[in-house]
Amino acid sequence: MHTQEILQLLDDHDINYQVFSHPAVFTTKEVDKYLEDEDFAKCKTLFIKTRNAKNYYLLMLPEDKKIDWQKAKAELLSSSLTFATEAELEEKGAVSPFSLLNDQSNKIPLIVDQAAMEENNLVGVHPNDNTKTISLTWIDLARILSSYGHLFEERSL
Repeated sequence: MHTQEILQLLDDHDINYQVFSHPAVFTTKEVDKYLEDEDFAKCKTLFIKTRNAKNYYLLMLPEDKKIDWQKAKAELLSSSLTFATEAELEEKGAVSPFSLLNDQSNKIPLIVDQAAMEENNLVGVHPNDNTKTISLTWIDLARILSSYGHLFEERSL
């Protein structure tokens, strides 16, 4: 889904949101230059997988938190986790929670770190376009993803 399709989807579900435009960014630190004063949780996304590549996960963590691999393995009931490769990232298209809407197999869950959700009721996410950020509530993000069959889980990572 592209930005306009995502905005239409949000409108169709009567979701309140705000769109912020900014120059192209590739990291949360870059987007902070433009949106540091905006009031929403600022998160990074990590696309990870089990070492045997049977399961993939999109994680959302507070932007300044490092992943605790041991805790993540325990939470995801996996003996071995690693970052997905560039090729897998391109194939699966998972960079933003909204990119999960392109995964019609619904096999990639969004796992949100509890600390991110406690930071603010609103979260900023890219609408599959790194020149825009959309802020919406965590509940609405979960509702949209769930309406497309995607698992949204809050975990302590």
